[in-house]
Amino acid sequence: MSHFGVLSYKGTGHLNPLISLSRQLVVRGHRVTFFHDAELEARIRPYGLGFSPIAAISDSIGENTWANRRQKPSSAIPILLYRVRRTINDMERFLRGAPQILAHAGVDALIVDELSFAGPTIAEILHLPYFVISTSVPHDFGWSAPSRIASRKSIFTRIQNALLEISVFRMKGPVRRRLDNFRRQVGLRPIRQIKQTFPELAHITQLPQCMDFPRSGLPATFHYTGPFVDEAARISMKFSWDQLDGRPIIYASFGTTLKGDPVIFRLIAEACDGLGVQLVIALGGRRAPEMFHGMPGKPLIVKDAPQLEILKRAEIVVTHAGANTVLETLMQGKPMIAIPKEFDQPAIAARLEWLGVAIVLQSTKLSAQEIRSALATILSDPSYRSAARGIQAKICAAHGLERAAELIEQSMERYREGFKRSSKAEPITWRETT
Repeated sequence: MSHFGVLSYKGTGHLNPLISLSRQLVVRGHRVTFFHDAELEARIRPYGLGFSPIAAISDSIGENTWANRRQKPSSAIPILLYRVRRTINDMERFLRGAPQILAHAGVDALIVDELSFAGPTIAEILHLPYFVISTSVPHDFGWSAPSRIASRKSIFTRIQNALLEISVFRMKGPVRRRLDNFRRQVGLRPIRQIKQTFPELAHITQLPQCMDFPRSGLPATFHYTGPFVDEAARISMKFSWDQLDGRPIIYASFGTTLKGDPVIFRLIAEACDGLGVQLVIALGGRRAPEMFHGMPGKPLIVKDAPQLEILKRAEIVVTHAGANTVLETLMQGKPMIAIPKEFDQPAIAARLEWLGVAIVLQSTKLSAQEIRSALATILSDPSYRSAARGIQAKICAAHGLERAAELIEQSMERYREGFKRSSKAEPITWRETT
């Protein structure tokens, strides 16, 4: 059995699938420990997983101290600089703090979220085998989408999206320069050579193959699986089930990373009013329901919702096309209206349209009438539900969570067999860097 260390981005869309995958490994007899900021310990511990905090270390970025990080700017160029500095700061904290903690913990391998830029370098420093996990469309595939889906963006927005679209293997600009500077200090080659010098054992994505466009030339270590969903790995929460009145449910959720736009929620409420449906709006924990008092049609509005349970009852889901909501919706065979805004959302929405499971609307050209028309189309046209159920069958047959755990176990077994046949390589000695 193995002891796996997990390095994850702290967003819910990353934590939920990685917690589910970790629980699956624990069920199979392995030990799993998350390494992250202390604030996440209460989120991880209840699921029978280990947790080791990465202590806050004073950074060398000057103005990007922990105090200043809370003073987020509001205009385009300062926001871009803030995001770059924050990315660098988080990466360097882990590069300095994690190796010693991981070495002391005695992990056998690392499970690295694609957005944990420090992960592969830490693995190479400690000479640990590692796995890269994509919780959405892999960054190497790109996040492009047709213009009818992706809203027109300013040059600053395109630059910001380019920053967020990078993976550790496609890094460019100041983030890679700081990473390569660190790697030189510990005797490693530039990060762009890591695929040759110290590759991952496997790159696994929870994106099902049936949801991706046809591809060729993928490496043998790349694997599609399917959603990492474990209903037991969700926080229990109260919900006003008694307020559901029996009408078909339209469930609207725009995730937790971006605050739901009150204007969009009002447009959705106007669109549903008079259609003979009941609208349930989940605010993703980012806003208070009281802010939305007096919405048309009196929708049921909650700060947080037990999403997996509501999806089982929903007729249509209105979503930002975030990976977790989309995958969980398709696991229930439900059609969608997708209103992508940024990040990977347009790329996911393009796939939903291609599969015929959703109508995609642009957030910048949105009207209540447009949403209402989309709702009426899906309610009256059975092809959307039929397509969604077809994808549901493929996803369920793939057993994504179990398959991902099997791939990790099989790769570790091959690694150990190869390790026994070869001479043991000496790990690079960890040392504090300036």
